[in-house]
Amino acid sequence: MALLRERLLAIAASSFGLLSSTLVLPAVAVPTDAHGSVNGSVSASGSGITDADVAKVKGEVGVAVVDTARKKQFILNQDKPFPMQSVCKLPIAIAILRLADAGKLSIQDKVTVRKADVVPFYSPIKEAIKGKQSDFTIRELMTRAVCSSDNTACDLLIARAGGTSAVTAMLKEAGITGIRVDRPEGTLQPESVQIAKFLKDPRDTALPQAMVEMLQKLHSGNLLSKSSTAVILEDLFNCKTGPARIKAGLPVGWTLAHKTGTGRDVAGQNTATNDVGVAVGPHGETIYIAVFTKGSRAKIEEREAFMAKVAAKAVAGEL
Repeated sequence: MALLRERLLAIAASSFGLLSSTLVLPAVAVPTDAHGSVNGSVSASGSGITDADVAKVKGEVGVAVVDTARKKQFILNQDKPFPMQSVCKLPIAIAILRLADAGKLSIQDKVTVRKADVVPFYSPIKEAIKGKQSDFTIRELMTRAVCSSDNTACDLLIARAGGTSAVTAMLKEAGITGIRVDRPEGTLQPESVQIAKFLKDPRDTALPQAMVEMLQKLHSGNLLSKSSTAVILEDLFNCKTGPARIKAGLPVGWTLAHKTGTGRDVAGQNTATNDVGVAVGPHGETIYIAVFTKGSRAKIEEREAFMAKVAAKAVAGEL
């Protein structure tokens, strides 16, 4: 673990030194060699991702890819908001670390977690609570939220940050627009069963390109201190969920710092399946990738195969 932390600190330090060479594109900037949608259409013609690939998802697809070395980007449905599901735990963790950087909390502060605090659906922290309650550091809650996608840990972090509106406000203060956190998991997940309403709800959504921009700012050191950047990258590189998604499309030697999100299926339709992250090549190549799907009627294997293909084509320079 110490060696990993040293490596991440080195990555963060090198990122700060490379700000001038990092391609950070504003939401409306589309290079002349960009492919895909620039006005919200779903056509992928002219890229390594075909309309047939998109059709296999049997739902709406949002993609944003920025290849810093090649100075290229690929976008599908940049103006459509997509439900983040557990991807929201990344901006929530960033908000917590911004508070830590401002001296308003320490990630070593302890939070008492009671059995009564446990949120339904996915909360493995329940098994770690001894008796009626146990103490966890904020750092431990972050790792559980990001690496294991624990919903209870997520909601406790939201509360510690001052609520969902405070999280969204902190993102805006950091220059991140197009990403909003509105409900804790304990509220969002039960409401997602009303799928028709949920898929039209603008709350707890992200624009694909806004997510990629946040990843760029994070990895470049524009959001957090060097030590806090290393903390969140450690969790993102250790995220084990979604191995058949972006990670499956990366060649040997590439690593991935990412966060997944997976919603429930309701009457044969999936609420959302997502993966967003920073793919790093063996020679420091960096590609930022965000893939969202919503309302899909395809099997999860088809959704994940689409994400893997986006990653493979991105690495090959074929987007």
